[in-house]
Amino acid sequence: MQCETLLIAICAIDFLNAFEKLRLLKALKNLGGGAEGALSFLESATLGQIAALARRDPMRPLLVKRWSGGELLRLAQVSARACQSFGIELALYGKKNYPPPLMQICDPPFALFYRGNMAAVFGKNVSVVGTRRITPDGKMAARDFAWQAAAAGFCVVSGLAIGADGSAHQGALDAFFDQKTGSCKTAAVLAGGVDNVFPACHKKMAAQIIQNGGVVLSECAPGIPAEKWRFVSRNRIIAALSPATVVIQAPPGSGAMLTADFALGYNRELFFHESCFSQGARVLSNLVFKNLQAQTGAAAARKIEASPQKYVDSGAPVIRNFEEFAALLGEA
Repeated sequence: MQCETLLIAICAIDFLNAFEKLRLLKALKNLGGGAEGALSFLESATLGQIAALARRDPMRPLLVKRWSGGELLRLAQVSARACQSFGIELALYGKKNYPPPLMQICDPPFALFYRGNMAAVFGKNVSVVGTRRITPDGKMAARDFAWQAAAAGFCVVSGLAIGADGSAHQGALDAFFDQKTGSCKTAAVLAGGVDNVFPACHKKMAAQIIQNGGVVLSECAPGIPAEKWRFVSRNRIIAALSPATVVIQAPPGSGAMLTADFALGYNRELFFHESCFSQGARVLSNLVFKNLQAQTGAAAARKIEASPQKYVDSGAPVIRNFEEFAALLGEA
């Protein structure tokens, strides 16, 4: 348990990136004394000592307001006990159970905590995202696309949120139950610890995913809440896990558009479902657009620019169904 506690403690040092955490882990091992010695060092270490061991570039500033090795260790011990209680496993960067697509990006997670079958994301993946305020036709589009993708052997990656995400996961689950073969082809990426599914209304769905061969995962240790800023980090993992992201519906500035940006930044393919441009979607987008226009500042301006039409005008394909997606991706 001490080895797991050590890894969890390093995970929680949020002012270090994944590569600095790996460097720190190696340095702690070289100190001798095993995991117990490393934990003892962390408990009493100063910020300067952590920086000296972890940073390859000593000039990179550490954005940290407060450092307490003792508090870090206490929280890591709580998380380690939660891992044992909930059957949560850990995939460390570079290990066999760590998803290879995440090793291709510049800002990978140091580790992933997961429940279920991590092998679910080791085959063909497609990320399906969209707004929480999805229209009925968008909900059907997400469910149908995911059903067809899962039936064709793709793992549907999404964020378990209300709206497009939940509809996509449900489509993959329905494909599993309808076909009664293989395992459930879906992966839910959370913004908080996998011990406490958010939103709570999707706890049953998460349990079905886990029980039937899918996976629920997060870079956050157990006990960490799904705070607002963590959803952006979560979105990068959703985008990175797949060679392509499909946006079902997304008004300007929505979280799904952040995922779209991550996908392009990671050199992944980006597609928009035709439901993005349905009558209901246009009504919602116009309402959001007007609200953003009433706001001032650079943030509102960036959100206004981040519309599906902008990406389509720049060359992103619009698809009607999974068959068109597969053909464009070269999987037909």
